[in-house]
Amino acid sequence: MPMVLNELEPPRAVDLMDTGGIGIVDREDIAASVEVQVQTAIYAADVVIFLVDSREGLQHLDEQVARHLRGAGKEVVLAANKCETPQAVATLGDFARLGYGEALPVSASEGTGIARLCEALAPFLPFDAPRPGAERLRVAVLGRRNVGKSSYVNAVLGEERMIVNELMGTTRDAVDLDLEVDGRTVTLVDTAGIHRKDRIANAVEYFSLARTAQALRRSDVALLLLDVTQEPSRLDLALGREALDHYKPVVVVGTKRDLAPDLTPRAFREDVAARMPHLREAPMVLLSNRTGEGLQHALPAALALGESARKRIGTGELNRTLALCLERLRFRGRGEKPRAYYSTQIGASPPAFLVFVNRKRLWEKEALRALSRALGERLGYASVPIRLALREREREDRSHVH
Repeated sequence: MPMVLNELEPPRAVDLMDTGGIGIVDREDIAASVEVQVQTAIYAADVVIFLVDSREGLQHLDEQVARHLRGAGKEVVLAANKCETPQAVATLGDFARLGYGEALPVSASEGTGIARLCEALAPFLPFDAPRPGAERLRVAVLGRRNVGKSSYVNAVLGEERMIVNELMGTTRDAVDLDLEVDGRTVTLVDTAGIHRKDRIANAVEYFSLARTAQALRRSDVALLLLDVTQEPSRLDLALGREALDHYKPVVVVGTKRDLAPDLTPRAFREDVAARMPHLREAPMVLLSNRTGEGLQHALPAALALGESARKRIGTGELNRTLALCLERLRFRGRGEKPRAYYSTQIGASPPAFLVFVNRKRLWEKEALRALSRALGERLGYASVPIRLALREREREDRSHVH
């Protein structure tokens, strides 16, 4: 995430890792996973934000955390949250006993004290020199519950960044993680597992669903993870359709291949094409998070899609291709047929084209889909959804492509 630490300096790219609470686990079955994640976060950090609760005041668990951090030998900035009232601020002096100086007062709910906290962090954070021309690709990791999203992210990163547990529901928010792939910076967005809306049990589940949709909207490419030990569900189909509806290219990733050793890539492709025809042309990868087989293929496939989606087409080439596509399309029905006069590219990632036509009402969904598919194939947008915006041309101008 970008963080402005000083208004006289450029923003710095900061990897902010939230951890499970040290010493407080509301589910004993994931205590070991939380502990591993906490230890990994501390080990990787340049500086640790030690957060205490000003309303509760100094607690025994705070002293335990302080001893834990002293043993780790990391730089620590002490901050007291929930400082919205004079009574809460009055407890700040007590936290000096933890050995990290006076606690900085902040309020996450009101957004106060954050600038001062950033200033305190600045001396411990290195500057990252940006690489000229390097554009970051954002990849959303999608899938239903327990399909192996966090396990995949951990396997790719080679560390326990996400809490992984055999029980469903241990990832509830979207988390951004950066890594290098073929010399390019890629941001992985590991999303909360999704299940049917009518099974949302509480507000936390609803928030997870909303965050997943948000992560998809701000991504460039989606990895749709499917459990190869189970048949694709209606939710799997809906996730793939939602990605395409947002014009996001999709890589279909079959997980848990080690549990289906007889499954071939061809059989997987044929099964996905039959059950999820809207993803028939998508790149497909089989992998195992446990053994590492196939892990090296999914992200390069996403990079290739991202590069393709950013491509721009010259106006001359575009209109020659448009004319060729229209010559080969056959529109059904009698009367006036859909016609196109001219097109120009108005955006990339996703590729977007403005097409001047005779009557927008004549371009029904089927005709528009056929033109979009034909243009995509001929313009080199393999497996990349393209967006067509129609505009009626003035009637007195009778020149047209077709």
